[in-house]
Amino acid sequence: MFKEKIAEVMKNDKLMKGIIFGVTFLFIFFTLVGAVTPEKYFLKVGDIAGSSIKSPSNIENTIATEQKRKEAADKVKDAITIDTEVANEVSQNIQQLFSKTLEIKSTNVDDIKTSDLVFTEQEKALMEDDNTSKNDLIKLKRLKADVDIRLSDESFKILLSLNANEFESLNKYLDETMGELYKQYQINTDLKQAQDFINSQFNVSDFNISTRELGKSIGYNLVKPNVKNDSVKTKEQKEEAMKAVQPVMIKENQIIVKEGEPVTSEQIEVLKLLGIYGEDNSFAVMASISLLVIIAITLLIEGFYIYKYHKKAYTNKMLILICLLQCFSILIARILSYISPFLIPLACVPMLMALLIDENLSIILNVINCVFIAIATHSNVPITLMAVTNAIMGTTLLKKMDTRNDILYSSLYICGINLVFTAALSYIQVDNSFKAMLIKCGYSSIASLLSGVLTIGVLSSLESLFDIVTTVKLLELSNPNQPLLKKLLMEAPGTYHHSVLVANLSELAAEAIGANSVLARVGAYYHDVGKLKRSYFFKENQVGMSNPHDKLSPNLSTLIIIGHVKDGIELAKEYKLPEVIQDIIREHHGTSLVKYFYITMKNNSEKPEEVREEDFRYPGPNPRSREAGIIMLADGVEAAVRSISEPTTGKIQEMVNNIIKGRLNDGYLDSCDLTLKDIEKIRKAFLKGLSGIYHERIEYPKLATKENEDKLKKIENIDELDKLNEVNNKSGSEKLEQPENKSKLDNLNKEKGK
Repeated sequence: MFKEKIAEVMKNDKLMKGIIFGVTFLFIFFTLVGAVTPEKYFLKVGDIAGSSIKSPSNIENTIATEQKRKEAADKVKDAITIDTEVANEVSQNIQQLFSKTLEIKSTNVDDIKTSDLVFTEQEKALMEDDNTSKNDLIKLKRLKADVDIRLSDESFKILLSLNANEFESLNKYLDETMGELYKQYQINTDLKQAQDFINSQFNVSDFNISTRELGKSIGYNLVKPNVKNDSVKTKEQKEEAMKAVQPVMIKENQIIVKEGEPVTSEQIEVLKLLGIYGEDNSFAVMASISLLVIIAITLLIEGFYIYKYHKKAYTNKMLILICLLQCFSILIARILSYISPFLIPLACVPMLMALLIDENLSIILNVINCVFIAIATHSNVPITLMAVTNAIMGTTLLKKMDTRNDILYSSLYICGINLVFTAALSYIQVDNSFKAMLIKCGYSSIASLLSGVLTIGVLSSLESLFDIVTTVKLLELSNPNQPLLKKLLMEAPGTYHHSVLVANLSELAAEAIGANSVLARVGAYYHDVGKLKRSYFFKENQVGMSNPHDKLSPNLSTLIIIGHVKDGIELAKEYKLPEVIQDIIREHHGTSLVKYFYITMKNNSEKPEEVREEDFRYPGPNPRSREAGIIMLADGVEAAVRSISEPTTGKIQEMVNNIIKGRLNDGYLDSCDLTLKDIEKIRKAFLKGLSGIYHERIEYPKLATKENEDKLKKIENIDELDKLNEVNNKSGSEKLEQPENKSKLDNLNKEKGK
């Protein structure tokens, strides 16, 4: 019951594709979730750390960075501007003081307004007793009230008592002193520097002591700051200082909390910053949701692209292979990133996809897969860029490969490219020391070579498991030393030669229409291996002997001719040829009619209406691939042109046109996806190839076959025919040992080499 349900599920194509993508989705999620949600730590301030806690990734320590920026801003002094008008204002105040003093001095006391002046009782008594004291007191009070300067009464008295010369000298000297002060100094709210300057200037003056002290006192009272704080400029300078601070980075694997030490509040803040503090799970939840969305979108894009542009790869078998390779690349990236992300064999999967599936599809899928590589390596920029480069280079370098060793050569090229990338990109990371760069280069070299070794090691297993014939496998099958090809050459040299010619024509035609030229060539080598069983019953092997079919009934001859397809399949299975080669053997005649024997049977039959056409047709099916269709045409064309007694360009062209037209009209090419444009290109390719092959005819020497002819007269069924075949093959091998026949074999081998 369970097996039946499994079988039903596997028959449901849409359900199977859903399962494939679903399993891939879950695998990628559970592989990468650890990269976005690191291990949590439940600690409190003062707890003793049971083990050292390391940073899971490179990240900016925003707390320390902010603290450094604050310190840098605090070090910036307030920006100031010099108010040049202050010196003028002070000079004006000096002039106002002295002009007012001079005015009051020269004014009669009776004319001085006193109503707003306030006198103490003692002052009033003094004014009544002494008229002089009264006059001086009124002028002092008036001056004190009219000027905006805080001087002692004694200072005002001295100022009013100065004679004209002293008065003028003091005014001038004080004005010059204050002017010089503002030229030399930037005076802020701390006036001590200004007062020291005034003091020093008056100490060296020629005034008497009282006048000096008066000048100092006036200067002290009139001086004021000429510096103003520029808040806007100060803010700008602080911001610039903060921007200049380099971010404080926490490096991957940097120890945050040491084993055996008490945990501090600052360390807990850093753990929170890294998202590995146990109390807050919001980061892990959001990271997991984000990862789910990224995986879903990426797989949808991949699936849509394959369905839209590479429908041949949109089969369950190929989708399983694609997803398997993708999961492998993500898993190995995740594992090796713990040691060093530069150890990841980034070119391995691109090379496998290019060899097993399709080169163009490999580039697209592996570039998209770089999203997952980036997540697996904690958004490592150099590794992501190298993954993109390896996806492209790993695919394109294998386009012109001939042997499996070329995979290793490609990995050496990739190694050189990766070394340059690693050295150049190392310096954009936090740890950009020369030693670190050398270590990364070493890892990168190992990874590049590992890509080639893994590709070679895994390729054969995947070829067998998914029944895929790669270019490498095809090239190996094309080796003349392959047992079956060697057997064909030794036992059916005519068929071997025919197969070589068909292979050359097929390769030219496949290249002309953009089909798989290697598959076409190799398929042509093996398409007639079934003729080995009864080789001398086929025209190309009847060198110097009469046609044995002349002694057989049309029915028996048809069974022999048609049987070479079935015999070819059996041999292909015995020698474990890939399914795609077996298909070419099976389809290279399609369901075509063996016309010669059909017409012969019909003409010689007493009841021609009972002769069925189906009995004289190949079992088929008709060609289902472009390469099989090309081989069908090349096989027919080569055999037909070979039958022309005196081939000329015109005869060859007419024969090629007739063969192709006949195959088209009979519908044998309806299932192989060849367009009329392709057919025309194939026709031209055949003509080009045949013009070189049949520029002259080769006359084969005749061999005596009387013994076989006598035996053929006694043959009544196909079993007796097989016995004769064994004898003939044996005698044929003996004949091939003769010097003149060895020479022919050498010529055939040379033709194969060409």
